[in-house]
Amino acid sequence: MADTISTQIIQDGGKQAIIKVTAVVGNTDVVTSTMVDVSSLSVDPVSRRACTGAVLAKLTYVGVGVGVKLEWDANANVLIFDLPVNWTEEYDFSDFTGIPNNAGTGKTGDIVATTVAPSAGDTYTFIFTVNKQYG
Repeated sequence: MADTISTQIIQDGGKQAIIKVTAVVGNTDVVTSTMVDVSSLSVDPVSRRACTGAVLAKLTYVGVGVGVKLEWDANANVLIFDLPVNWTEEYDFSDFTGIPNNAGTGKTGDIVATTVAPSAGDTYTFIFTVNKQYG
């Protein structure tokens, strides 16, 4: 059985988006799933340009039974956080501009998560606050 991913867009404004993603692991396969898909976010309300990237401003994470590698999507993904099994954490980067995407070749602007040592029924939830960037 495949992982079940549920995405809820809480806010999608001109400057910032808040996205909640909940996943239920389907089996023991290691899976990489898109958590923040910048192409699905709204366009800039003034210039009408598409969202092409995001800066991670805040992150809440809850993992039960599974660890998760959170990465910037690219030809060679770039690690943001390696979140351990049975972990809950809240990160707030509002004291500075946030965590920028430092991926190289093939950078999509998306944030992806890869499961670590998953078992069927494990769960993880993210709440992302991202500052939107436009191309």
